[in-house]
Amino acid sequence: MNTPRIALAALLLILPWSSLRAQPDPIKEPKLKAEAVSGPKVWVHDKVEKRLRRGPVQVKVWFDKQLLGTGSSYLKRAQSLEGWTRSKLRIQSMKTLKSIAKQSWNKAAPSINTAVKAGAIQKIERHWIINGFTCTIDNKGLNALKAIPNVKKIFYSGLGQRRRPKAHKAQFFKKTPRPKFNPKRYQHPWYTRSLLADKVWKDLGITGKGTLNIVHDGNFLFNENLTANLYRNPNEIPDNGKDDDGNGLIDDFHGWNFASESPDLSPRQGSKGRASSQSHGFNCASIISGVGTKKTPYGFGLAPESQWAGLIAGSKIEAAVEWAIEHKADTYSMSFSIPNLGEYRSHWRKVLEHGSFCGIYFVSGAGNFAKDVPTPIQMRIPEDIPHAVFAAAGIQRDFSRTSFSSQGPVHWDTEHYKDGTVQKPAVCAFNRKLPKLLLDGGISDQAISGNSFAGPMYCGTIALMLSADPELLPWDLRKIITATATDVGEKGVDYQTGHGLINSYRAVKEVLRLKAIREANHTLSCLSLKVTT
Repeated sequence: MNTPRIALAALLLILPWSSLRAQPDPIKEPKLKAEAVSGPKVWVHDKVEKRLRRGPVQVKVWFDKQLLGTGSSYLKRAQSLEGWTRSKLRIQSMKTLKSIAKQSWNKAAPSINTAVKAGAIQKIERHWIINGFTCTIDNKGLNALKAIPNVKKIFYSGLGQRRRPKAHKAQFFKKTPRPKFNPKRYQHPWYTRSLLADKVWKDLGITGKGTLNIVHDGNFLFNENLTANLYRNPNEIPDNGKDDDGNGLIDDFHGWNFASESPDLSPRQGSKGRASSQSHGFNCASIISGVGTKKTPYGFGLAPESQWAGLIAGSKIEAAVEWAIEHKADTYSMSFSIPNLGEYRSHWRKVLEHGSFCGIYFVSGAGNFAKDVPTPIQMRIPEDIPHAVFAAAGIQRDFSRTSFSSQGPVHWDTEHYKDGTVQKPAVCAFNRKLPKLLLDGGISDQAISGNSFAGPMYCGTIALMLSADPELLPWDLRKIITATATDVGEKGVDYQTGHGLINSYRAVKEVLRLKAIREANHTLSCLSLKVTT
């Protein structure tokens, strides 16, 4: 008779449910180690020399050590991390990334300073999300870069002469009291019901509370429906002209505009451009976190108690992702699509892979190019990135595919990544004739279309899942959301709708089931250690 196991089983029967939570971890995870970057001694993107003939260029430089060193490292490292939690992975990844960035910079600094004094290298921006830096070089600068210790790869990222956009007076919003969330208080868009998000609120009590969702866009407008859940940096005093939290950014209270290096999130407000370009970020945010108000008794958000922050990145995707990580963001919505990046796709992919290990869920629409662009390039950066970016294609209200929705597969054959043909998209959401929230609080029915809005529906669902279990790892969440999707296209996984239409209710319910099993197993491990010792 196994007396210790019988005693353990009996003890579990009388333990209160609260004892199944917040127990000390019996196993201490090893630290993450950096990896050597694969490839030749110093690889240079072929566009660098070609574009240098026109004048200075901007380049992105990798040092020879990264958290994920090869093109296949993401999945290999993920498989080795069984039993880890998202919060611990985030902490360990950040520590590793910052440590190797500091070591590499210290070794390279003397050579960099010499090149700067000679005028060969200018406008240096250090990064830690990728172990490297951005700079502007002329013809002399390329050889200077090659001679810097530990430099491994040099990517062309654009022409060197860039004007900083004009910054306007930023808007700041005080937090206002809100009544307790009641799903019956307001009306909700039809897509909320079709994705079963309302059933998640009512039956499971999960509303996105505790999550922070980044909306990466070019412009943001604000009204009460969005400012109610707008992020307020707890370590920053708004509009005092001081860098209160010491991160080098003054008044980054609701987010940050890296293009103008200011807290101005509404650079296009009042401009003569298309109204849709001004309200694009506004509507993306409303689908994730929008709420009803007394003035507008209509709630748009799939995660109505989540928070959101706005980021305008310009060419500074590294700094934007670092900001999101430092502020412990959960999802990162990217409703844009960049074509023809060539080898520079690898840099974007590595930044977002590292960001994924640091706890960020990157989400994008699949794109709107099915009528004009052939496969496998209908899906571009960032939606063509495997594993680290969750891409949603689009369907109509009757579940038929939207004709303009980009489809997969995608193809990866860069110097660093050799995946070949990759299945995309992961799932689908709604993207045609959606209701639009207006700045005055009004509603325009069937007013907006595009995969820009399918992506935020994916974000809203992930926010609900992380609200149910903040410790979900990216690869585990992907399995859940694809396994619980409702097949709406060709039978099985396809290149138009992926695994099918997002089913928020089934996804969150599965998250809660797996969380209960994990916590019970965790408690068993703790108690087993006590019994055996």
